[in-house]
Amino acid sequence: MATRTPKKPAASPATDFPAEPGALHQEGPWLWLPLRKEWRDATHKPEEKVRQRFIKALIAEYGYTLAQVDQERRYQAGTRSPRADIVVWATPADKAEGRTPALVVECKTDSIEIQEKDYYQGESYARAVGCEFFVATNERHTSIFRLVPGLPGGRVALNELPKASDWGDAQRIQKIKDSQRAFDRKEFQDLLFDCHSILRDVHKMDPGRAFDTISKILFIKMYVERKGLHGTFTTDFIEGRKKYVLKADVPVHEHLFTETKDYYRHDELFTEVDKLDISEATFSRIVKKLERFDLSKTGDDIKGLAFERFLGTTFRGELGQFFTPRPVVEFMVDLLNPAEGELICDPAAGSGGFLIRAFEHVRALIQQDVQAKKDAERDRIEALQLPEEEEERQIEAAFAALNQELLPSGPDNQPISTRVGRLAWQCIYGTDAEPRAARTAKMNMVMHGDGHGGIHYHDGLVDINGIFDGRFDVVLTNPPFGSNVGEDQRVGGSDETRVPDHPDYVRACKKRYGKEWEANHHRLQEAVQAKTPILDLFTIGRGKANRPTELIFVERCLNLLKPGGRMGIVLPDGNLNNPSLSWLRRYTEGRAKLLGVVSLPEETFRSSDATVKASLVFLTKFTEDEAAAWNAAWTQAHQELDQQFDAQRNALYSAYAPRVTSCDDVHITKLLADLGGLGVNRGLPRWTPGEAPPYPKAVGPTQQARPLWAGVPTAKNKTAAAELKRQAQAALAAAAGVGDALLSELRAKYREVDAAHTAALWTRVRELFDYPVFVAAPKAVGITSTGETGEGVTNDLTSTLTQFREFQQWLAKGAPDTEQPNFPAPSTA
Repeated sequence: MATRTPKKPAASPATDFPAEPGALHQEGPWLWLPLRKEWRDATHKPEEKVRQRFIKALIAEYGYTLAQVDQERRYQAGTRSPRADIVVWATPADKAEGRTPALVVECKTDSIEIQEKDYYQGESYARAVGCEFFVATNERHTSIFRLVPGLPGGRVALNELPKASDWGDAQRIQKIKDSQRAFDRKEFQDLLFDCHSILRDVHKMDPGRAFDTISKILFIKMYVERKGLHGTFTTDFIEGRKKYVLKADVPVHEHLFTETKDYYRHDELFTEVDKLDISEATFSRIVKKLERFDLSKTGDDIKGLAFERFLGTTFRGELGQFFTPRPVVEFMVDLLNPAEGELICDPAAGSGGFLIRAFEHVRALIQQDVQAKKDAERDRIEALQLPEEEEERQIEAAFAALNQELLPSGPDNQPISTRVGRLAWQCIYGTDAEPRAARTAKMNMVMHGDGHGGIHYHDGLVDINGIFDGRFDVVLTNPPFGSNVGEDQRVGGSDETRVPDHPDYVRACKKRYGKEWEANHHRLQEAVQAKTPILDLFTIGRGKANRPTELIFVERCLNLLKPGGRMGIVLPDGNLNNPSLSWLRRYTEGRAKLLGVVSLPEETFRSSDATVKASLVFLTKFTEDEAAAWNAAWTQAHQELDQQFDAQRNALYSAYAPRVTSCDDVHITKLLADLGGLGVNRGLPRWTPGEAPPYPKAVGPTQQARPLWAGVPTAKNKTAAAELKRQAQAALAAAAGVGDALLSELRAKYREVDAAHTAALWTRVRELFDYPVFVAAPKAVGITSTGETGEGVTNDLTSTLTQFREFQQWLAKGAPDTEQPNFPAPSTA
């Protein structure tokens, strides 16, 4: 049975809009439209609320009057009549006399970032009537543009919307036209520095604590905006609350922080005891700075980059290890080119740079695909030649449905099953063992548009949540340099190496990740009980007292990858060219194909007290077929070479056996010969191959035992043999030093043969399993010796990426010698 629509209200409201922030006059489905002086059923028109709220903002916040505003206007332009949701004139007289409007606004109900092509109706209207300012707005975001004349015509994103009082001031309007969106980033960055200074000056906070406090306040602001409580993050609200506060009441800023902690409780951003630890007066000063800057209506790229720059400038000296220069991050992500649906991990995430760029990279691919689908839908619907109103309705419905796929989170900060939602909540994982870095990474990710749910405060060498071996398509990381993992570091021995066993955690992980996670979790629980050293979780660490951290991370990253997974890692050059680490290179070669090595200039990683020369190393973990091919090459190399080197061992044995046996002594040689005639022999056992090491692939060390006595004399010769043996043993004891030295010399010769054998095997395997490797050494990578990045800083990585793509195309053709890419030399800047 159909539900009857409530009767339209008979009386008009006493005011155009209610006084409460964001509120509209509404009775049931009926919404009051002040410009039309009528009640309208908004049941099937959710965009009407967006429109009326924006009209209210124009009146209450920007100083316009209803006499300057109209809604639902059309303009006949050829066979089309583009419409505008809201039209605003500079003065009531301009509206009355039909002059060119000052602003045109189009409204949507989406909560995603503004998709500019969706707003073609309003933009078409603005261009048709000659209006220069165009505004696109939805439930959460607003973008202001200055339209550039021409076909198809461009648009420039601006920083602010003109107020009614601005129209009489030509200089003011010109300033607004010049306030391009790039200024937004600088403004937000400057605001953060101002807040930082307040905390430093008033509360004497060090940079780290001040940064933590700013982060908490920004989370409060984002919570307020996401919940639609915009009026509560204002100094007016705080001052108003003071009138009603009792002595026992919690201060308003601590109350807001408590609500924020609850909102983000699933993200493990804050502990129960976390507080703001600032005065209400200080909170009010910071709110005053931030209240006019609407984070929810600011593009993720703007606020994200501003936050990142503030972060880097604040901490480059103190916590510089948490930052990889953005140009390097962008290059590494773009080179590995993560795709939609691929799982991405950084086990040493720092401030989250790699994960953020990977998120942005994949989101851009999704946005491009969604836009292509919208373009196709629009073409299809326009081809139907429907009445104009119906055509617009169908196009808007199609766009709205497709735009849902761009939402990263649900209304309550919960996971959502959309394309970007799955990217944000199911595909991005990271850890960092420093709590401030982990929280910063989450904050940074939220600023860039979500995707923070898989980031944890945890040691990257120990599994947590969905981070376990064989799971990821892409791993990107810049591990800590210069430190060691020691045998005293145990699984479960600290908060960052914990293995959670809370029933809710275990239940959720079992449901989400299945039996692979369950088996792995059981293994880690046993490691906790046994107090297993973290080193013993890794082949190259097992049984060692310590290992450099970056070396363990090489194995960790390879372990995390699926077969065929791709990896990019920053490593000190010593790991690549130090002869003592040839075992690491061989270990890696036996598990993965080397895609490329890009050597970075020295200034890339420079702190106040050290410079680390580093390279970017790119690998793909063997597929099953590649692993089989590599093992077949290893087997073939053995078949081809073992006989040759065994002959060398045999020759050494033949040359040394009599000398070792007799200690190179003529008298002992004669005694042993005489004993041999009586049936008693002393000889050196044949060498035997030793057990091959667990890593990297190598021949086992040749084993050589000491000389042994053998044979039993006949009864007739027993007495004579015993006397001769006594004499021989006495002589051997006197010459034992010579014999031992000869045996040691023989064993050393064997080691040389073993090393040559292993080297020859690897040389042959590389011939049999041969493939080209991309190598580059750009002179400049977008960062100066003082740490500056951005426009105006020379960056050869752009051309290096182009060269790598050419290299890939050449490989795809079969790497013909006649078409080998001839890469241009990098710039000398």
